[in-house]
Amino acid sequence: MRRSALRTATRSLVLCAGVLGVPWCLGQPTVPPDASDPTQLANLSLEELSSLKVETVYGASKHRQRTTEAPSSVTLVTREEIQRSGYRTLSEVLNSVTGFYVTYDRAYSYIGVRGFNRPGDYGGRVLLMINGHRLNDGIFDSAASATDFPLHVDLIDRVEVIRGPGSSLYGNNAFFCVINVITRTGELLNGTELSGSYGSFDTWTGRATFGKRFASGWELLVSGDVLASEGHDRLHFPEFVAENLDGDWAGRAFTSLAFEGLTLEGGFSRRRKDWPTAAYDSAPNSHDPTQFTVDQRAWVDLRFDHEFDGEWTLSTRTYFDQYRFEADYPHLDHLDPTGPIHTDRDLAKATSAGLEIATSKVFWKDHHATVGGEWRHDFELSQNNREIEPGDTLLDSNESGDVLGLYLQDEWQITPELILNAGLRYDDYSTFGDTVNPRAAVIYNPWATSTFKLIYGQAFRAPNAYELYYESVLSRSNPDLQPEHIRSYEIVWEQRFAGHWRSRISGFWTDVEDLIRMQSIDVDTDPATLDDDLYEFTNAAAAIARGAEFDIEGHWESGWFARAGYTFTDAEDTATRSPLANSPRHLGKLNVGFPIGTEKLMASIELQAMSDRTTDAGTTIDPYAIVNLTLFSRALAKGLEISGSIYNLFDQRYDHPVSPDYTYTGPISGNSIALDVAEQDGRSFRVKLTYRF
Repeated sequence: MRRSALRTATRSLVLCAGVLGVPWCLGQPTVPPDASDPTQLANLSLEELSSLKVETVYGASKHRQRTTEAPSSVTLVTREEIQRSGYRTLSEVLNSVTGFYVTYDRAYSYIGVRGFNRPGDYGGRVLLMINGHRLNDGIFDSAASATDFPLHVDLIDRVEVIRGPGSSLYGNNAFFCVINVITRTGELLNGTELSGSYGSFDTWTGRATFGKRFASGWELLVSGDVLASEGHDRLHFPEFVAENLDGDWAGRAFTSLAFEGLTLEGGFSRRRKDWPTAAYDSAPNSHDPTQFTVDQRAWVDLRFDHEFDGEWTLSTRTYFDQYRFEADYPHLDHLDPTGPIHTDRDLAKATSAGLEIATSKVFWKDHHATVGGEWRHDFELSQNNREIEPGDTLLDSNESGDVLGLYLQDEWQITPELILNAGLRYDDYSTFGDTVNPRAAVIYNPWATSTFKLIYGQAFRAPNAYELYYESVLSRSNPDLQPEHIRSYEIVWEQRFAGHWRSRISGFWTDVEDLIRMQSIDVDTDPATLDDDLYEFTNAAAAIARGAEFDIEGHWESGWFARAGYTFTDAEDTATRSPLANSPRHLGKLNVGFPIGTEKLMASIELQAMSDRTTDAGTTIDPYAIVNLTLFSRALAKGLEISGSIYNLFDQRYDHPVSPDYTYTGPISGNSIALDVAEQDGRSFRVKLTYRF
């Protein structure tokens, strides 16, 4: 009788966490034994069961499973953590994750993973999704994570960070990791939220969100938000000071409508960012015209999920995406740097639609098989560059493309303690042909609180439209580019202990081949010219990254929490044996939270530390450590949440490396000057209010 009651209670707890997707809807994030094995739970008391935490992840296998059974090293960042730590953007969320670091060049943020974040890359080696919908754009493959991320951070329920190659399920871009952002639902919101904030650099934000599940079964969420920031008044660069050229403006909308297994979602975002860096040979400190970029994204996603009798499920998805990029680059004449300013204008647009169908079924009680197919058509991959005056067109490229992918995965429960997970995906591209990428993992649970994983994976990154087709007076296109490839090996030990703690230790080795980079090509078009080289993207590099990672996390009923992580990475160019640019050997994270006074107020102190790095030109950037402080409360008044944050509390001065393309014609010397680093923010603050009714 008691054993039956315990099993019933356990199933209810698992359903709470698994169906609602709330990682600690039970209150306490401790994970003792295997919730799927009643024999391990039968001897637990109801008090022990009440503290059970079941963490689940969807993106690792395209179906919900416990993180300890996922064929990857997984980190979940929840809405609770985002709120209490004062994170303003997805890039700040990812910057808190062990092994991750984000580089900001005053225009865009680029996600680095385990020592790999080369200056000049656009982030295409990270697959970024919202509710399983791919966000990497069709021109640059960029994974937008700062104010250009098309979703307000308050709409995030959790972020699934899935390390390692994921091309066996997702194809392109799932190179180093997969990041799946899960949104809040109308049912969980159940009302209206109004939110606003004010912070340093005259930064304002405002958001209005409504969500509800109606008695008829329909569920609705709709949200809109705006951001306006004047940015820094003064930023210092070689030979000039940029004044009032750091502005940032963004507007976003998101909606979700669901009924039973049918979900219709869509979003729109537009962001304009001023560039203070005088990049791409632009005129320094130019206000008329101003150097700026605009990123605009729109998407619609219709999916249907249904579970049939006989333990098999069907998932279908059809979608439409559009991305638009605009940029103005005012530049000086190399021969007359004191002369008039000319402006180059870049326009790029990607329009695509696709369909995905997948089904999964449990065979013979111990095989969970998933099979699926995906097709995408790029209607438009256009790039245009022209001088506004005299109006000469320098580039006018309009291409299209098709991608077909087929995948298969099987999870074989060999024994109650041992799982073998194996998957394979075939992709065929109209640009370069086909590629096959496998993944395999052995997952062993010798004890209820211990998990060991041995993981192997391969992945690819297809050359994007910018790398294939962009050309100018100094560069030429290369439609013969081939995809990049990676082979990855990882061993993971996950441990839970003392009722409140969980830890993870992993060692990893990655081999990357056929890396795409821009290099000088001797074209010899004119024998009388001593230097007539052009630049071209080629598969001309390879790299190795090996290292180890450790993190530990604890939570207590009193409200205390602690999280710490450390990553050591040795990443080097295979040919030269020199360290990769922007690759820190040591990366440390620490976050401690605790209640103040009557527990109505929570404090969070976060430390992020990084060892020295080199720029693309070989200059060494000093190590740094920054401390962030946030006070947060949702109990001072009914329906009111308030937080105040100080970022970079001790005003640490530090820089990030930038692309080797960041050069400009110096107004004093008249020479082309390379910009190695971009200055980062010093001490700043934000105050935020959210009212829910």
